[in-house]
Amino acid sequence: MTKPIDPIVDADLDAYVDDQLDVGRRIEVEAYLSNRPDRAARVMSDLRTRDELRLAMAGPP
Repeated sequence: MTKPIDPIVDADLDAYVDDQLDVGRRIEVEAYLSNRPDRAARVMSDLRTRDELRLAMAGPP
């Protein structure tokens, strides 16, 4: 994969967690994360927090 024209920044990672990226940019972010385990770990933690909040806000089943 070629390098993206726009560098991946924190706003891209936040948009990734919030599922707000188009498919092309999502693929670029995932390629970026595949080479940066420290950043990927942060994103995975953010995804977990997001999902925990969604469950908490949903209330009892």
